[in-house]
Amino acid sequence: MNTTMLEKKTVWWSEPMVWLLITLPLTAVIAGTLTVWIAVKNADTLVKEEHVKDGMGIAKVADRDIKAAQLGVVATLQAEPGRLVLKLSGHFAKPQSGLTLTLVHPTDERQDMVLLFSPAGPDSYATAYASLPAGKRLLELAPGDRSWRLAGQWQAPFTGTLQLAAASQFSSTQHSPNQP
Repeated sequence: MNTTMLEKKTVWWSEPMVWLLITLPLTAVIAGTLTVWIAVKNADTLVKEEHVKDGMGIAKVADRDIKAAQLGVVATLQAEPGRLVLKLSGHFAKPQSGLTLTLVHPTDERQDMVLLFSPAGPDSYATAYASLPAGKRLLELAPGDRSWRLAGQWQAPFTGTLQLAAASQFSSTQHSPNQP
């Protein structure tokens, strides 16, 4: 007796191993493409562009802090309804014509804000101010020529007063007792 084996011919798409070999690389390609798309759409903005372009950017900021300490710069910010008032003291050769206060959100660049202070009396400056969403803000106060700076932090919504003072090497902040 002769037994013959019947060979079954199958088409390639009915084999599970073929689909396994196709699915794994295809999944990796899709995941890689999705990762690139997420990275481009949500670029990290924590590093300011000036520091990326110039490796000495941090040294320049430290020089501005030291200049503020040499001038004995002290600024007191007072939150009033609809505006901020700033009292400035220091050993300046001439009165400051205008000041810029940059409010930086620690993680979301879209929430950053720049306030321009105009003179409102002797050693006093004021600007209109709209409230911000709650959260921590990093502050940088500088004159128009950016020759010095004071840096600090403030918790939004802003209430009470905040004193920014230059220390010997780095800026420091002192909150009023009623500041959260």
